[in-house]
Amino acid sequence: MSATQPSHDPTRRRSPSPQSTRHISQLHARRREARERRRLARVDLSLGVLAAIVLLILTPGLAIAALVALIVLLFCALSAVLERRS
Repeated sequence: MSATQPSHDPTRRRSPSPQSTRHISQLHARRREARERRRLARVDLSLGVLAAIVLLILTPGLAIAALVALIVLLFCALSAVLERRS
């Protein structure tokens, strides 16, 4: 081998085996599903926060609204935790 010649022959590329191709496609599918779950969890949490803020602004009784807002946020957090576990 010399410095002017590559150590491997570019014409002899190994083609991926069907099994490794299948594993790679399964990996991509799992990653897509994980991204979708994270996106849905973020949407769920942001909708809960938005509902809590709207409730605090529109409700005349601040103490009652704060309690209801906390309950809504707890349900959103519980939903996010349960989504993450499944």
